[in-house]
Amino acid sequence: MSTQKRVLQVSPAYYPAISIGGPIFTNLTFSKALEDINCQIEVVTTTQGLTKTQLELIPIGEKSSTEFSYPIWRFPCYGYPNFTFSPGIFFWLFKHVHRFDLVVLQAVWNFPIMAAYLACKWNNIPYVIIPHGSLYDETFHLKSSKFKRFFFSLYVKKMLMNAHRILFSTQDEALKVKKFLSIPLKSSVVPNIVDVEKFNNLPLKGTFRDKFSISKDQLILTHYGRVTIKKGINFVLNILPEVIQNYPNVLYVIAGIEENHYIDELRTVIQEKQLEKHVIFTGLMSPQEGIELLTDSDIFILPSLSENFGMSVVEAMLCEIPVVISEHVGIALDLKNVGCAKVIQLMDRSMKDAIIELLNDSNLRLIMGRKGREYAKQNYSYQAVEIKLTELIQFNC
Repeated sequence: MSTQKRVLQVSPAYYPAISIGGPIFTNLTFSKALEDINCQIEVVTTTQGLTKTQLELIPIGEKSSTEFSYPIWRFPCYGYPNFTFSPGIFFWLFKHVHRFDLVVLQAVWNFPIMAAYLACKWNNIPYVIIPHGSLYDETFHLKSSKFKRFFFSLYVKKMLMNAHRILFSTQDEALKVKKFLSIPLKSSVVPNIVDVEKFNNLPLKGTFRDKFSISKDQLILTHYGRVTIKKGINFVLNILPEVIQNYPNVLYVIAGIEENHYIDELRTVIQEKQLEKHVIFTGLMSPQEGIELLTDSDIFILPSLSENFGMSVVEAMLCEIPVVISEHVGIALDLKNVGCAKVIQLMDRSMKDAIIELLNDSNLRLIMGRKGREYAKQNYSYQAVEIKLTELIQFNC
């Protein structure tokens, strides 16, 4: 790159707020990728998702220069958590946004994104938007659809149409969103980045099983990510009794933080189907604990209703376990074409058949796991994505 670009990332939440889920790690790896291609970056965000202990250790309302190799500004947020209303961010953006060559909006529907759009418009600063799957038809109508329709008419439509680029993580997301919104969008496909180096040396097999007193003879089916209705966990519970008939030693591990008290609903289903001995909840896990779980798993399952990418899917692949995912996961078609995923539909027998086929054949699980790890390393590493990112930052795309 001939000249160093000054790039501001605006995000409703930022690491270490890992309870938010995949976007937190996506934002973090995106920041590193920007640095790798010689951008001078800063981050402005809110306190959403931070624990009380974290809030005591992190500077609020002022620049923090010790957490990362780039400055980060955090401001308190109030009211409805998913909107992240933050007056501090609003005033900071209008005071500082003129210093940057490009602004990256790491969401769509949140207050910090609206404030950044207005500040960019006022100062004539180009911006790109990474929607993180929030513009799919399914996710648009899944939660707060009335407010989204209002905001879409008020400013989101113009914000999207005036963006320098919308950065979709898969071709699937780009096609479906454009069809759903039916508005002219300038877009590019930039896959999410996974820090594959964290998976170079996998933990010793049995580490997770020992911590949770799980026998080596048990077959572990795994959900790893937020525990929410969108992830389709209920579809697994519905077919689990039939799987257990064939494999009584199956254990379904549900790992992650819940949203909207969804675990209560799942526990009701578990009780009705008498699955108490076959399902465990681990709660939120650290990234290292997550790798331990995935390494000890036999099959990873994500029957999601909507998923723009599927970070946990790639992490499972890097741990060399086969994945069973719904056709609504953004990378599903790519993985199916290279034979490292079983892609299923939600309303038929395909998920049960896929799980039983894999449980029947340990060699198939091994082959799919190795193939998936190699594909993930070749397509979702920093090196694979930074070439596309360089072209984008140069404004030549």
